[in-house]
Amino acid sequence: MDLTLRIIIAAVLATAAAAKLRDPRGLLVAVGEHGVPRPLRTPAAALLVAAELGLAVLLLVPATARAAGIGTAALGAVFALSLGAMRARGRRRAPCRCFGGSRERPVGLLVLRALALSAAGVVVATGVADRGAPSGDALMAAALVALALVVAVLVVLVLALYRQVGVLEGRLGPRSALELAEEGPELGREAPPLPVLARAGAELVAFSSPGCRLCAELAPALAALEREGLPVHGVKEDQDAEVFAAWSVPGTPFVVYAVDGRVAAKGLVNTLEQIEELIEMGERRIGVAA
Repeated sequence: MDLTLRIIIAAVLATAAAAKLRDPRGLLVAVGEHGVPRPLRTPAAALLVAAELGLAVLLLVPATARAAGIGTAALGAVFALSLGAMRARGRRRAPCRCFGGSRERPVGLLVLRALALSAAGVVVATGVADRGAPSGDALMAAALVALALVVAVLVVLVLALYRQVGVLEGRLGPRSALELAEEGPELGREAPPLPVLARAGAELVAFSSPGCRLCAELAPALAALEREGLPVHGVKEDQDAEVFAAWSVPGTPFVVYAVDGRVAAKGLVNTLEQIEELIEMGERRIGVAA
């Protein structure tokens, strides 16, 4: 059974390496998706392919099979931790380029696959599959390695959950933003001066004040919108009092949704849900005007 398992793992690793060699551009993209800086992507991609091919060969040689099992377990653990970090950055789905192609799959599923590879490496390294009945020490060692891997992945996933708490909390509460015509810049008019405003496409200007609890609670929500591609310009009252006056800000947190430099929507907000509703309101106004 040990030989069969080694052949299966070697085939998987060799197939993955061959698929990467067939699509070097896709491989560089995949390495970049795992957070590797651009200057290091080419050497990291080459090292990954070499590691997979090397382990595939070493697994088939009885004298090096145990060491190759350790390497396979380490490779799977690296993949699992990297995917966990990707999930912590907010990525829910990612393309699996291990065997070619670019179909996106849930990051959690990819983590489980990486852990399965690591577990298979542990089985080969300990030689459990080559014995009729594994010893207590071997079982204990395998259990400790598996537990360590699970704990490491859980830590990364908990950090990802912690990061999303602010965004999830920002979605709770009343849905309607408070928009008063006499407060803030005039709707449909050119937005008041603001150096960072590009006046091209959709932009969100968020006004905050020092000591404003709601402003601090909205920060993760604004960051989430910016990650989704909406430019968000923060203006703080203690640093830009003149801008506050020019934009007639009635209080904070106050946001203005501008499209091509014109005010499409505005209002006092408390939640991410209110900001999204305000943006939708602005889009509807732009559609009606068009």
